[in-house]
Amino acid sequence: MDTNSQNIQPVPPFSEKNEETPDIGGGLPVIEFWAEHTLSPEGPKLWKTLLHKSACLSCSWGTGGQKGGFTNEDGEKLQRCMKSVEAISAEIKPAISTQVFKQQSISQLQQLTSMECDRLGRLSFPMILRAGTSHYDRISWQEVYDIAADAFRKTPERVASYSSGRSSNEAAFLLQLMMRAMGSNNLADCSDLCHAPSTTGLNEMFGTRTSVVSLENLKQADCVVLAGANSSYNHPRLMNELIKIRDKGGKIIVINPVMEIGLVKFGSPAFPVKSLIPGSDISSLYLQPIPGSDTALFVGIQKSVIEQGLLDEAYLQAHTEGWEAVVQHARETDWETITKTCGVSQAEIEAAATLIGSSKRVVFGWAMGITQHGNGVDNVFSLANTALMTGNLGKEGAGLMPVRGHSNVQGFGSMGVTVELKKEIQHTLEQLLGRPLSAVKGYNTR
Repeated sequence: MDTNSQNIQPVPPFSEKNEETPDIGGGLPVIEFWAEHTLSPEGPKLWKTLLHKSACLSCSWGTGGQKGGFTNEDGEKLQRCMKSVEAISAEIKPAISTQVFKQQSISQLQQLTSMECDRLGRLSFPMILRAGTSHYDRISWQEVYDIAADAFRKTPERVASYSSGRSSNEAAFLLQLMMRAMGSNNLADCSDLCHAPSTTGLNEMFGTRTSVVSLENLKQADCVVLAGANSSYNHPRLMNELIKIRDKGGKIIVINPVMEIGLVKFGSPAFPVKSLIPGSDISSLYLQPIPGSDTALFVGIQKSVIEQGLLDEAYLQAHTEGWEAVVQHARETDWETITKTCGVSQAEIEAAATLIGSSKRVVFGWAMGITQHGNGVDNVFSLANTALMTGNLGKEGAGLMPVRGHSNVQGFGSMGVTVELKKEIQHTLEQLLGRPLSAVKGYNTR
């Protein structure tokens, strides 16, 4: 493999490609989607929200600042993606009719696709599924309050809350304050299901529960490893940063069992001339491991880093503890075990190691393809170990970046919606309430 070329795989291994696979991700279909929605009867309401000085409803990335609308907090233009329009469109739909739930049973509703459910409209009233019935019933808000008040009379250990990052930080703080004032520490939220292995792994290794990479850091990277994330659909704003890294000669290593066309070539409306129609190259190397085998793959990359003489031993000696055992494990694991476990060839693993080990500033990003496994924490450990072995932590343009969705998922934890409350926050809450918090360990989502 020519590891010095711009694309290590000039023709990516499209094992799932067929006649319906587009040539690029994004591109003109994004413009067509925009036209369909913004020129429709809902268009005026859409444009009013799009031009507002606010954060994106989908990802919470700032889109307003002082200029509002399509300029982000970094002063860049045309920074509204299709997901943003989707989210706004869902928010401004008319209220759903009560007749829908009278006419369709739970089993019938379960047959709908997520898009069909979305197009039914917004929920604008509370409902309940009573024991032994097959349909939702509309109830009054007073009945909601009565049900909640009755539930809160149970012992604190039997009361729990579950929250989503779509709410505000202020609401999150009040929620956890109410629960703790009642004596319950059962404060589960959506991050318990998506990035809990990231939180656990990063906290155990580095004492932080979140990314150590800022947007400014990402812009300075000359190599990005993107594992277990379909960012071309789920994090489209990130694609602009990947395009800019490739434009300046940087490398992108994509690790994903499925060949996502948008991670190979992506047409961004933010760059209408050079990218929208022709598409921009994204992946320099595309590795397709067996799902759940990421630890084996990264141990293979570590082994190759050692064999190629790219191990940053001086960095490990100066900044880490226990590194000898990690290096020994990678050195002693044989190639047959590695390749058989992860399903990626030794040549491709070696190419990835060459790119990572020879780059000056590497960012390692990942999403739920890494975390949503029984060995999710081990996956994060192996990824972080690879970053440490190549000296890619604690410097500009490098580090570890769990790619989350809505930023308030992280904000909720900072507001105290967690079963692992920091001692400083606990002390402050106890002062606020005038008494100690319950010592009973709370349940997380799982």
